[in-house]
Amino acid sequence: MPPSPAVTAQADPVETEVDAGVDAPEDYPWTGPAVRSALLLSAGIANLDPTGGVDGPTEDQDEPLVDVAAIEAALATDGAAPLAERTLVVAVGSNQTPETIARKYARSGRDLHPATPFVRCTVRGLAVGHCAHTSRRGYIPAAPYRAEDVRTELVATWFDDEQLAVVDETEPNYERVRLDAARFPLTLATGHRPAHYDVYASSWGVVSRDVPVPLRHRQQEMFDELVAHTGSDQARGTAAEVCARFAAAPDALNQLLHEHGLVAQDGLPRVAS
Repeated sequence: MPPSPAVTAQADPVETEVDAGVDAPEDYPWTGPAVRSALLLSAGIANLDPTGGVDGPTEDQDEPLVDVAAIEAALATDGAAPLAERTLVVAVGSNQTPETIARKYARSGRDLHPATPFVRCTVRGLAVGHCAHTSRRGYIPAAPYRAEDVRTELVATWFDDEQLAVVDETEPNYERVRLDAARFPLTLATGHRPAHYDVYASSWGVVSRDVPVPLRHRQQEMFDELVAHTGSDQARGTAAEVCARFAAAPDALNQLLHEHGLVAQDGLPRVAS
């Protein structure tokens, strides 16, 4: 097995300086379709993926993609809490990226340690769609839903208590719930299969047309789809225009979806973490 990406990253930890700016709402979820393993540190972001990338789902790899001992060493070197003192959360939208989480930490104004591991993972029984409510900035964010016989590549993060409190506050349209891996199996890039993990589940249901609508990686696609299903002018125009319209009328999307029967429950158990 080649040297651990995490070990290599410690020698030259900064992949990029963290930009505390804000991405345009119409470009949400800002991740593209790909996932990656990375480590947010005080000095910046270290890439944890093997050189050349990853071919195939995480659970299909013959060997672990990320050395968990190297992550622990990097956290210790940075003076951050170890994994045992953190909560494992599987992200489905922009929280998959260290850039987004770094911005959330910065905007909180709190004096917290930024070090946070992000590792790719395979989740079974869970798919990603859209929350049936817009964000404060008018985009339609991602939301998980139960989907039998489906496996999804996502990113798992480990937050310490202070970090988790900040992230919780940035998710007013969600509730953080705990999933049992016996029902929703999870394979981490470290090779571990934890007994449980948390996800942010939509408090408003998910956008559905007979079945939940899978996540669109461009807001324009989702808005055009809404126009096709509802004929509403509220979702007509450029993605930037529609985001601004929904930001000015926070309940408009939820009302529109209910009027046209386009909301479904996500099927996830509400077990508080």
